[in-house]
Amino acid sequence: MSMENRKKKTFIYDGLGLPIKLINAPMKKVFGEWFIDIDMNRLQLLVLAALAHKPASLTGDEHRFIRKYLEMTTTEFGKLFGVSHVAVLKWEKAQNKISPSLELCIRLHVLNHVKDKEFRDLYNNLSLEQLSKSHKGKIQPIVIDAEEDLKIAL
Repeated sequence: MSMENRKKKTFIYDGLGLPIKLINAPMKKVFGEWFIDIDMNRLQLLVLAALAHKPASLTGDEHRFIRKYLEMTTTEFGKLFGVSHVAVLKWEKAQNKISPSLELCIRLHVLNHVKDKEFRDLYNNLSLEQLSKSHKGKIQPIVIDAEEDLKIAL
């Protein structure tokens, strides 16, 4: 089996259900096909942390990513935050705007899975007022430097 390695300066990865812009992404050619060569568990954890710190409201795809990362059904996720599974489905389809206070609760719950310091930083730096004034706009990819953030060297 012949394998080649290289880095791709920028690469949009959408395998997590939302666009992730990878910078300096290590690539591996296997049987004539190029694949990203990164630690997917680490990537998911970085995306989760980035979503918790996002300065604007979360999109439906971002809510879905969080729920799936936590390995919860819509019913379980809704129960955790005191809403029905129908409400969760509407968030994920971007049919209902989530209240800023509930979104902050979701973000704080997410950070409970990441790091204590990040939990405190978000609590101190992200206000309900800021979330209530933010508007959902064009979906922007989360940017991750694969070489730096994923600690990968070719």
